[in-house]
Order: sequence, then structure tokens, then C-alpha cells
Amino acid sequence: MFIEVLIPGVAASEVDLPGTVGETRVVTMSASGSKRVSEITPADIFINTEPPNEGNAWLPAAFYVLGKDDSGDYQVICAISEWPSQVWISRDPSVHRYPDAFPGLNLDVVLSAQNPAAT
Repeated sequence: MFIEVLIPGVAASEVDLPGTVGETRVVTMSASGSKRVSEITPADIFINTEPPNEGNAWLPAAFYVLGKDDSGDYQVICAISEWPSQVWISRDPSVHRYPDAFPGLNLDVVLSAQNPAAT
């Protein structure tokens, strides 16, 4: 299964998901555009499923997005240290039930699910 990580107008990359439970995957994406790292929010970062993915549903244990600013320093844009168990990702929403899987979402949705009292 593949996912697309997309920050519109800044960066996009297709990512082959880790093959084993507990495996960590670090992906570097080239960025361009007029947005500065400080202007990117979790609502700007999208994850979409990519075929082939029939019969698969996926969720990471954790998900972090870092950006490198003009001075070369890294900044945390989004830190999801524990992905919420109710937010599964799949092109076919019926692959995971109660709740249904998401074919795509932005990271703000994940943060809201992680802390529903804050919304």
C-alpha cells in the first residue's frame, strides 16, 4: 500500500508504507513554493491512499512532519506521538468498520480525533 503525503503548493510525495509492524519510515520531500515553514499548519498536510490497496486498511503508530526553514533549522510542523486508533486509512471505507476508514484526510482531523475535547 502507498500513501500520498501532500502539502498543496509546497510538496508532494508517494510513500511505500513500512512492511513490518514496528518499522520506522523516514521520508524526505523536496519543497518549493511561497509558503514558509512557519505558515504551514496540520490542516495544510494531507494523507491520501494510493492503489494498490484493495482490502487494506492502515494506521501509523505515530506521525511527525518536520520542515527546514531558510536558516537550515528544522521545525516541528505536526507531531502525532500516538495515532488515534479510530482513524484508519483506506481507499475502501468499508475495509475497517466502527468507524469506517478514511480514503484521505488532513492531519488536523487526526489531531482533533486525538483530543476531541479541544474541538
